[in-house]
Amino acid sequence: MTKDRIVLLDALRGLGVLGILLCNAPDFAVPPVLAESAAHWPHGTGAATLSVWVVTQWLFQRKFVTLFAMLFGVSIFLVGGERSDLERGAILRRRLFWMVVFGLFHGFAIWYGDVLLSYALAGFAVMLTRSWPARKLIRTGVTIWLIVSLLAVVGLSMAASMPEDAAQQTLETAQELAKARAAEVQYGGSFLQSLVQNAKDRLAFLPGEPLIFVMTSALMMIGLGAFKAGVLTGEASDRTYRRLLVGGLLASALVGALFVAQAAMGLPRGLGMVAVGIQWALAPPTTLAYVALMVFAARSKVWSAIPRALAPVGRMAFTNYLAQSLIMTFIFYGGRGLGLHGKVDRPGLAAITIGIWIVQILWSRWWMDRFAMGPLEWVWRRLYRGPSPFRRPTPATA
Repeated sequence: MTKDRIVLLDALRGLGVLGILLCNAPDFAVPPVLAESAAHWPHGTGAATLSVWVVTQWLFQRKFVTLFAMLFGVSIFLVGGERSDLERGAILRRRLFWMVVFGLFHGFAIWYGDVLLSYALAGFAVMLTRSWPARKLIRTGVTIWLIVSLLAVVGLSMAASMPEDAAQQTLETAQELAKARAAEVQYGGSFLQSLVQNAKDRLAFLPGEPLIFVMTSALMMIGLGAFKAGVLTGEASDRTYRRLLVGGLLASALVGALFVAQAAMGLPRGLGMVAVGIQWALAPPTTLAYVALMVFAARSKVWSAIPRALAPVGRMAFTNYLAQSLIMTFIFYGGRGLGLHGKVDRPGLAAITIGIWIVQILWSRWWMDRFAMGPLEWVWRRLYRGPSPFRRPTPATA
């Protein structure tokens, strides 16, 4: 693999880990029952608040977690090699095992929205397919994704079209808001209170893991297939990238129109359910459009600075992902730092996110100029592979 191809993969990984933060920010700042809601957002539905929500749902939500899952599928092959390579296969299994451990700790002790456990569990399944050819991987992954997405969209559309019992809906909303207020008190309380509430919310998310497992496995297969086809390495034709860009822009336009309409119409519940289903279904083509844009940027003399700036972030994506959780829980959880849970509106969350982006871009560049890998990457690699060099070799020793 050439240096340019490595930079592109790292840049995409960096884009993914930074983009995820804006989507995750509300989940740190308010209880989970309110984080995805626009209608019941605790700070109201002012123009600035709704604008940030629309932009997040339109351009960020689902896209970057999709990109991250696709790239993790690539790592399954880069670490494990072909299925016939038993030694590398053993290394891969140890790598995934330790990721399960990290995911459990992260989810229960730091932040309930962990994705590491989901990726590791899906990785154990996708590792069995890593020697498949590109076409088979893509075809299988897309088929699974389309079937589940179609069922989800149909189910949400049917639910949205059913007549609502106003009294029952009011009661359910009141119960959810009361639950959210109780959780907010816990998150804003002592360290132990926020820790226990976080663990409770993590447990509440676990029943959804089987669905996440299926969808994540599909994305990993699509990602690995795209890698083998040269799409994620910048080796595909310009025509391929132009097609991905056009398809992704059309998908993005539809999703954006749905969320703009939802905001303009006063956030009707039925339209919101349909919008979320379509947003989910169309995440992969939009994500691949971002890949195409990154490839075109890498080929440009003017815009190539963007992938070069993002590549160090991607090289230590594991460290940066967990650092985001530590920073955000320090800001919002009680007993850990500022304790601002429930006190920051969406524009403030966007400002915090941009600040963390800048810090992580700068700190990743500084770190990777001096060290061979991120600190947590080194710990993880040592656990599954044994001693590894930490400091970057000097020119004399190299």
